[in-house]
Amino acid sequence: MKRLNSVVFFFVLSVPLLTDVHSQEPTGFHPLEPSDTSTPAATLNSLIRACNELDQLIEIGPVTEERADEILPTTERILDCLDLSKLPEELRSTAGIHAALFLKEVLDRTPLPADEEIPTPSEADVTETLGWWIPKTRVLIARPQEGPRQNEYLFSPETVRRAPQFYRLVRTLPYRTSGREVSPGLYDSYIAATKRTVTQTSDTSSPRGTLTLFLDSTNEVYEMTRGPHLIDRSDIAAQGLVDRVLSCLDTSQLPEYAREHYAAEAAVCLKEVLDRIPLPPAEEIPGIESIDTSSGVEKLERWQVPNTQVSIARIQEGPRRGEFLFTSGTIARAPDLYKKLASQPYREGGRPVSKGLHNWWLSSPGNPAVARLVDRLPFWSQNRYFGMAVWQWIGLLIATPIGLALMFAVFRLGRWQGERSRDRSLFRYWLGVAIPVVAILIPLEFKRFTWDYLTLRGTPFYVVGFCAELVALLGLMGLMVVLSNRIAETLIALPQVSSGSLDANLIRIVCRVLGIAAASVVFLEGGKILGFPLSTLIASAGIGGLAVALSAQGLVKGLFGTVTILMDKPFRVGERVVVNGHDGFVEEIGLRSTKVRGILDNNLVSIPNDLLAESEIENIGRRSHIRRTADIHIPLDTPFEKVERALAIVREVLEDHEGMDPAFPPRVYFTDFNPESFNLRFDYWFTPPDLWKHHAFAERVNLKIFRSFEEEGIQFSLPQRISYWKTDDQQGPMEISVRRDGDTSGEQSRRLADLARDS
Repeated sequence: MKRLNSVVFFFVLSVPLLTDVHSQEPTGFHPLEPSDTSTPAATLNSLIRACNELDQLIEIGPVTEERADEILPTTERILDCLDLSKLPEELRSTAGIHAALFLKEVLDRTPLPADEEIPTPSEADVTETLGWWIPKTRVLIARPQEGPRQNEYLFSPETVRRAPQFYRLVRTLPYRTSGREVSPGLYDSYIAATKRTVTQTSDTSSPRGTLTLFLDSTNEVYEMTRGPHLIDRSDIAAQGLVDRVLSCLDTSQLPEYAREHYAAEAAVCLKEVLDRIPLPPAEEIPGIESIDTSSGVEKLERWQVPNTQVSIARIQEGPRRGEFLFTSGTIARAPDLYKKLASQPYREGGRPVSKGLHNWWLSSPGNPAVARLVDRLPFWSQNRYFGMAVWQWIGLLIATPIGLALMFAVFRLGRWQGERSRDRSLFRYWLGVAIPVVAILIPLEFKRFTWDYLTLRGTPFYVVGFCAELVALLGLMGLMVVLSNRIAETLIALPQVSSGSLDANLIRIVCRVLGIAAASVVFLEGGKILGFPLSTLIASAGIGGLAVALSAQGLVKGLFGTVTILMDKPFRVGERVVVNGHDGFVEEIGLRSTKVRGILDNNLVSIPNDLLAESEIENIGRRSHIRRTADIHIPLDTPFEKVERALAIVREVLEDHEGMDPAFPPRVYFTDFNPESFNLRFDYWFTPPDLWKHHAFAERVNLKIFRSFEEEGIQFSLPQRISYWKTDDQQGPMEISVRRDGDTSGEQSRRLADLARDS
């Protein structure tokens, strides 16, 4: 009934006399008969039919006070086809009629399918389809999810809201020449008939619509706060109101990590400013009729509230291109504007105001239990210092160390669980990744806690939110490195890969590099959300990159050395090598150096990979056998028979030795006549190439030769040794002096002569 009275009042006051009342023809509908909205096709046809009837009624004759009752059923059937639940109740009649006319203008310029091509309710139920899009358009006919009309098909709230924008997009297109009946110029005719009435369309297609939508939606939020003193953010209706308020703001320049919260503060401060300044009458604010010229050329780009710095401008790019929103500059300066006007009284008369909205926003927790607890706290706890109440400071000082300790404990738990399960179960090894994920969510939950429960607002919340997002970002970067390590260990665990091979080390290095690269990408993308000046950082990297490159020459050189080793594979972990005088087993091939454990001293030596790449490496671990070459000396007076026997003994000892390779039989030869002895040389190749087994075998060979020579009476020749003795009784080493040139000492000559004689 309220809606009926509004429409009657609207037409009585606004429509001039045009034609004779008695020229109207009956429409064939009962005055109380609603539009058919049982199917998408029925709703579409009902809207088109009712709009065509309205066009005929405007053209027939004057719309007097007496004819208002006759027009009312038609306008009601028009409104029946729209879902007006998202519009303020006081605007549903006026804004609804305008939205319907805009839609009619769009439909008259759009090819429409036949009724049989539009889904019926039974088909929709089978396919679980709750709505139908008019082909190749953004116009949606859908069922409301709740409310008394949830079983009907209506033009959706979003379609109603964007109807003026749709009209601007298609107004230059020609009308359809086939299909359903069109009503050319319906909107212009209606505007002409109601030119003395200012439409307060609640949308963002004009400065008037944006201002109306913002003020009305904010007032609705304010009315919700006057009861329980809080808004349940889980309430769909409440969240819808908040979204409507924020939809009026250009938030593209706000940092993404706190965009919603910056926008909320700006909206509250902006409403407080608008409630304290005189607003112009509605007819002086540009509406949809003032946006475009008759040729469709846009002429209005910006409108500023008179005598203020509050501006509403058209968005030039992005998904909201063409809409009028409060500018980013207005949003940025809204808190400062409010500080300047906070001492001013609220406006009297005109549009409703929201008294105390900012104070409520600062102090109202989003949780009912916290709200009740805050109401019971002593008065001094409500005192504010540095933008926060005492109870908020206490809560923050308690919650911060708890959050940090919990995050640290979860990270340590994840690391411990991963190390414990790596060699037991691959599934548990990967399941442990969920633990650091939980740790990353802790700072984000802490941020939500400070907003909903501690009610931090403004600068304190931005600082806390930034720190929480930064900690989460660093945790996510660490998670990328952890994932890369686990991927590497998973690949190494495959049967085709040996854990100690160079392939395993190559997999580890490649995965680590990829993990670092992924962490870098996360940092860059997260930096955009946090508002880091990445372009400046990247530009500075070009200047600082040279200095970094010069200081990191050794690191880069070592990296290339590592790549060379991994590609050439001169050794692998566990093999014995000799390089640069170091003899030992390879324990680890790292990104910068290789660790070698000494075979005798057990010392661990780290050799830079760039040095290894340039050195000669003797890989003893890959030899097929151990070769031994030895000489046996026998005296020169040894008879020929014993020399032959000595050769035979050595051959007998070495014949068929353990691990002998037929391709490498032992070799024994009489090689040299030395001035002091005969030289016998033998060579043999021992397999397998185990050092300690070879030493044991060499010991047995030497003992057999020694025993056999004793039995045969063959002596070993020892190197000739000359001893010099003093001729006097003095003890100690003999002093020998060499005469220098020009030395005429006779004592030195005599000593040299005595030495020659004694020798």
